Amino acid sequence: MNWIFRYLTSSIGKKHIMALSGFALMLFLIGHVLGNFLLFAGSDVFNKYSHALVSNPLIIPIEIGLLTVFLVHIFFAVWTSIENKTARPQQYAHPLCDDKQKLGSSFMLVTGVILIFFVIFHIVGIKFGTNYPTEVDGVAMRDLYTYVLEYFQSPAVVAAYTFSMVVLGVHLSHAFWSAFQTLGVNHKKYTPILKLLSILFSFAIAGGFLLCIVFAAWKGA
Repeated sequence: MNWIFRYLTSSIGKKHIMALSGFALMLFLIGHVLGNFLLFAGSDVFNKYSHALVSNPLIIPIEIGLLTVFLVHIFFAVWTSIENKTARPQQYAHPLCDDKQKLGSSFMLVTGVILIFFVIFHIVGIKFGTNYPTEVDGVAMRDLYTYVLEYFQSPAVVAAYTFSMVVLGVHLSHAFWSAFQTLGVNHKKYTPILKLLSILFSFAIAGGFLLCIVFAAWKGA
């Protein structure tokens, strides 16, 4: 068991855990944004989807697992950042990355902290928001569709979500290809492709969420 502890506390071990937990969170984001797209299908479809999620007996274990992955990712990100600052308290005289990499990499911890506060804000605002009752196909459920449209009538909420999605895009633009690089996919032929895919992925996820926000704000007006 000692080798496991040595691996988990080693620099490469911590980075591997960050990369793997990051991939898990990115998969969640893909599923989440696809689920949000059901807003465009109307109230019945969206409410049936949300009800199927919350009424699933596995929802609590899944939420606990997701929370665990999220906390593990945060813990190792902070741990790695502190170690890097301790090992290198002064910046290099010549930067080791080009300007295109700086925006994402230099602000990973900052954007990560902002996203932590956003997740809390999002859960409190949506999950624990007003429970409007409705019925679809004879099944009583929460009218989440109506609540979401109402929720995004607040300019402050729209502004907070828009800012947070931009931050998410910046975070993902570096996280995607960096995770592959950490796991050994690092080659002069493949890295440019991964960086391009990283930008496309960040635009797709952040842009998808923003599209849902705009739709909800417009539809509920």
